[in-house]
Amino acid sequence: KNKFKNQKIFLKYDKIKYDDDNNLLCYVYLRNKTFINAHLIKTGLVTVDTSYDYKNLEKLKKMEL
Repeated sequence: KNKFKNQKIFLKYDKIKYDDDNNLLCYVYLRNKTFINAHLIKTGLVTVDTSYDYKNLEKLKKMEL
């Protein structure tokens, strides 16, 4: 729960920056290059949004439980 608390994050954007509901779509990394999106997917806290074609879609889908 608090694994990433109080750490600086860095955002990396794909070709689509916002979804249809104006939610920001990005890849989130820590300073040590930990890929937060992957951690959230692997632990089942989030699912992969397949409604958009983005660079890491297939890679992220393989991480789902």
